[in-house]
Amino acid sequence: MFDRALLFDWGGTLMQTMPIYLGEKRGWSTVPAVDGAVDAVRTVSRSWRVALATNASESGDEAMLDAFAPLGIRECFSAVYSYGGAGHPKPWAEFWRYVLDNLKLPPERVVMVGDSYMDDIWGATEVGMNGIWFNQHSDERKEKKRIRTIHSYAELNAALVSLGFS
Repeated sequence: MFDRALLFDWGGTLMQTMPIYLGEKRGWSTVPAVDGAVDAVRTVSRSWRVALATNASESGDEAMLDAFAPLGIRECFSAVYSYGGAGHPKPWAEFWRYVLDNLKLPPERVVMVGDSYMDDIWGATEVGMNGIWFNQHSDERKEKKRIRTIHSYAELNAALVSLGFS
């Protein structure tokens, strides 16, 4: 087991923003992956524990992981951390403490990648984790001690290195 974890948000980060569907697995088969996401997940899963951290609440963990099967990356994910499982949504500290308790890793060994600065990055870094803001919609950057910005998955490895991970 790896001594570090890389968490990914789902909608807007790994898969294109999902339309509003109610019910388990509704419409997932028609939602494409974000450009570069599949290759990025495959690459990092060789040296990181990879997990999903999402505010999704209508489906169970296995159903969420099944959404990655058509992309060939289901086996790359070791866990799902969801609003339903944690009992609190991102960015609440309780969500992130639930994740850290389950990972059994110190927060500085965990990196969250997400497209919502507030929900994904701010919340994670408030409990001591690192964050990589996946901002594919503007040129805006936020660079702080434990925060980096990428505009495409081609920049992911450089951002991880700049956070001190090799």
